[in-house]
Amino acid sequence: MTILLFLSLVFIFGIAMPWLGLKSGSEPIVDSPLSNTVEHVVFESDKLQLEGWWMPAENPRATLIFVHGAGSSRVSPFFNTLGFYDSLQKAGVSVFTFDQRNHGNSEYTDGYLRMGATEYRDVRAAREWLQGRTDNDAPVIICGLSMGGATSIYALATGMQADGLLLFDPMLNTRDSLERGGWVGYGLPPILFRPMAYLAPLFWSLPHGDSDALEIAKTLNLPIAIVQNKTDPITRSIWSEELANASDSATIAFVPLIDASDPCMADKGRWGTHASSFHCHPDWTIQQVENLIARLR
Repeated sequence: MTILLFLSLVFIFGIAMPWLGLKSGSEPIVDSPLSNTVEHVVFESDKLQLEGWWMPAENPRATLIFVHGAGSSRVSPFFNTLGFYDSLQKAGVSVFTFDQRNHGNSEYTDGYLRMGATEYRDVRAAREWLQGRTDNDAPVIICGLSMGGATSIYALATGMQADGLLLFDPMLNTRDSLERGGWVGYGLPPILFRPMAYLAPLFWSLPHGDSDALEIAKTLNLPIAIVQNKTDPITRSIWSEELANASDSATIAFVPLIDASDPCMADKGRWGTHASSFHCHPDWTIQQVENLIARLR
């Protein structure tokens, strides 16, 4: 009876709960970039057709590849990605963004998230596509939001070339984000999701421990700029601060305080300040991009 109970709990926390929690939940893209200078792109990653946008700036000072978060797409109202792309392009930064596998308008496999463990190959494919479209010496910045931060880190750690890494509220500790994500999604105490957060990486081949994005990022040798909300409830600040303290190449800038009553927080619920930097502080956020570009000159 004890063994049966044990196996039942392992099934519930290691297979059944992640089966629900790791489903992408992404919606098809219906919005368009604000800029008229945009090319709709289709490229291949692991024989999957991925869709994206190429938004070249005139006489670009840099090129930025934007990598979205889990269950989102290249269009994220939380962050206001469309406004972000437009502001970058006007500031002389070309932008390439795309939907990762199992997201947006790109092709799906099983529809489940792997927290960067497989998605990183999509970033590598995007970088390869971009190499055929840029013929200037402008630096290339990989920009990852939330899970997109982890995805970008894994891509860079496997040999992808870039000049700088920009991280917005990055997911650096998979188990912690899964535990916190349970609270964000269902409103129950995070500790109730701790068994699931521990077992899910074992059954679903998710990064954890030494393979977590935090540990991998510490080994990267390129300028890293972290933009972090101190009160982020799901990709908590403690992990970004640990990376900034452990890496000589990483700097951290904390997003100015965002009051819960601010209109930019409308409809965010338990997600709170997560992924809200540009939406709430657009000028300040663009300045962080400028600060990274200045480090690359």
